Amino acid sequence: MEQWKGKIAIVTGASAGIGEAIVVKLVQYGVHVVALARREVKLKELAESLNGKENDYGKVHIKVCDVTDEQAVKNVFSWVDSALGGVSILINNAGTLKLSSLLNGKLEDWKDMMNLNVLALNVCSREAFQSMTRNKIDGHIIQVNSTAGHSITPCFSLKMYNATKHAVRVLCEGLRHEIQLVGSKIKVSSISPGAVWTDLLSDVLEHIKEPNSTVKLNNALKTEDVANAVISTLATPPSVLIAELIIMANGSLIQSHNQSSPAVVENLLKS
Repeated sequence: MEQWKGKIAIVTGASAGIGEAIVVKLVQYGVHVVALARREVKLKELAESLNGKENDYGKVHIKVCDVTDEQAVKNVFSWVDSALGGVSILINNAGTLKLSSLLNGKLEDWKDMMNLNVLALNVCSREAFQSMTRNKIDGHIIQVNSTAGHSITPCFSLKMYNATKHAVRVLCEGLRHEIQLVGSKIKVSSISPGAVWTDLLSDVLEHIKEPNSTVKLNNALKTEDVANAVISTLATPPSVLIAELIIMANGSLIQSHNQSSPAVVENLLKS
């Protein structure tokens, strides 16, 4: 991580959960972070808890920003260019999950997920690439994806969310392809965690209430686990790219399977 010390990172969805954990971890490694979110109070609390804490820590700058607003995103990157010399790291973490069936779901819910999980992510990636290119920075763009982008979640009404996360996989490879074509050395990585204990997950489980759900209280990652994966991805030398990193709680699966009874399993083992 020494190569990023004193550099500028932008983290979206930074006011809580995974985003907050990533900001904390980056600052501990001496990276200056521009934290983006819609909740100003939460952002201020985060900055106050970190700024001035240790001499070798990075500094937190906060910007209230709805990343689905293209002009607001452009304004942030313009400010980073003029005030801080450009961005070296982008962590696209902002995302949403709404339970909305393909059979009777609301178009508004589908648009919300597509706008934030897919389109806003791509707008931020575009602006980061342009900032890095203008400032001659061989930076790193990291998309916080999900194992939902590598499988089909069996729970009812999560398929549109699956679709947005599958789209992120396509956009990552597409971005790498276009960057290769223009001869840039900017890196693009995707980190796909399994279930992570956040307020969002708690809300989803409360509404699903499926007895056979594979997500258990003791079978989910902590937000710090994802933040550590971000650090591991950034710490690679210039010649190495972690294109896709899947992390899960031990005992989890990428693709959910039907759960067999203990008696069935015992019989299979004997056969």
